[in-house]
Amino acid sequence: MAIENILAVLGWSMVVNFGILLFWALVMKLMPNLTYRTQSIITPISREDFDKIMYTMMGQFKIALMVTHIGPYLALRIVFS
Repeated sequence: MAIENILAVLGWSMVVNFGILLFWALVMKLMPNLTYRTQSIITPISREDFDKIMYTMMGQFKIALMVTHIGPYLALRIVFS
């Protein structure tokens, strides 16, 4: 696989995954009660714990994106520029 193809895949993967993260953050900001009610049907959990878990998961997702997408993308851009 050519480096250009790998860079394109990593670049579009970043766009898609950060779009998911942005959507997740907007839903948690604009409709927190709806998300809590929907999830509490499946798993009984307190509101405080739900908020802590959601924001912790968003932070971990962001760190995972940085490690698995941004780091390799920038490294390849630097090496093959």
